Amino acid sequence: MEPQQFLQRLPKAELHLHLEGSIRPERLLSLARKYSTEYQDWDSAKLQRELLRFQDFAAFLNTFKIVCQHLREPEDYAALLWDLQSYFSRNNIQYAELILTPSIPWKFERDGEAVLVHLLEAADRLQAGSPVTIRWILDCVRQFGPEAARRTAELAHAYRTRGVVAVGLGGDEDALPASQFAEVFAWVRAHTLHVHVHAGEIGGPGNVWEALELLGANRIGHGIQAARDPRLMQYLKQHTIALDVCLTSNLATGAWRPIHENPFWLLLQRGVPVTLNTDDPGLFQTELLQEYALAARIFDLTRADLTYVALQGVRSSFLPHAEKMALMQHFQDQIAALEYGSLEGAPQALRPKPRDPPCVLQFRPHVAGSGVSGCLVGLDVRRGAAGVLLGGAQAGEAFHLPAHERDFQNAR
Repeated sequence: MEPQQFLQRLPKAELHLHLEGSIRPERLLSLARKYSTEYQDWDSAKLQRELLRFQDFAAFLNTFKIVCQHLREPEDYAALLWDLQSYFSRNNIQYAELILTPSIPWKFERDGEAVLVHLLEAADRLQAGSPVTIRWILDCVRQFGPEAARRTAELAHAYRTRGVVAVGLGGDEDALPASQFAEVFAWVRAHTLHVHVHAGEIGGPGNVWEALELLGANRIGHGIQAARDPRLMQYLKQHTIALDVCLTSNLATGAWRPIHENPFWLLLQRGVPVTLNTDDPGLFQTELLQEYALAARIFDLTRADLTYVALQGVRSSFLPHAEKMALMQHFQDQIAALEYGSLEGAPQALRPKPRDPPCVLQFRPHVAGSGVSGCLVGLDVRRGAAGVLLGGAQAGEAFHLPAHERDFQNAR
């Protein structure tokens, strides 16, 4: 099978995708004409030349703000979601955690809750007609301060049974210290929502430490600057806290240039759980399949490496345990069929074992360069056989579920 065909058919999860940043130039121009803004007479070429080329992260934030100024009605947001339907299909994305920032419509004196409700209803219809599962992260903007963050957290809690799984902190990570949001995110954790923090993108590894220690982050958006701190990499590995790596985004915003020096491969070698994502696919003119192909080419990834990263997307998701196990099994079945022609043709070790004890842990090694990391595969027969990927586990190590994950398992 040709490499591109393998990548196309590989099941994928995307954990870091801002809905607002998914907008394509044609959609933005359509909204500009709808609302008669200063961009209504622009064409796609001018838009890409003037708005979609970023000198730095500040320039990107300015373009993101312009996009959000064109999202004035719930239907505008829903149009972006429906645009993603073909994107999910093209890239074989079967699970997505979409990031929405309700404090932006609030900032423009619009109804952020109405936007969320409209999107949740649209997502239900989209999922009914496609194989993708969608969950939501409601993002807070650092620049807007802790009060707007608290309002976002309360909204997330109100809709936690409708597909909202986490509260995030985004925006300019150097705008306000994480300590100002500690109380809000303590409330988030107490109400059994996950915590997702943008950190270590343009700021240093100290920002990642603050996200972990002050905010209780369960996953880090970007986090590439962690590669500058060996102790931090070891901590992320030991506690299976994943980084959402976005190669093209890092290049476009200047977070890490040149792209071939991005620390993705170093992080992977060190056993840090890493996933591949697009961040803002419309603004950065990329797709998840392109990110996988880019990583494969630049870092000379094998099929085993790519499969490992794809499965890590499930392992690092914010799904409840039972749903995560079922999705992991679904991914593993597809990968076995991809590699061996069918599940029946796969080695016996990859097939479900209905008579296993309630939870059996097996180590599967993964060789990356000179390092050896791996995954522990759990077969839970109470819910049907399923695999669990634990990034960074080493052969012979005892299985340990970090306290922050045990708390969530108990709460659910």
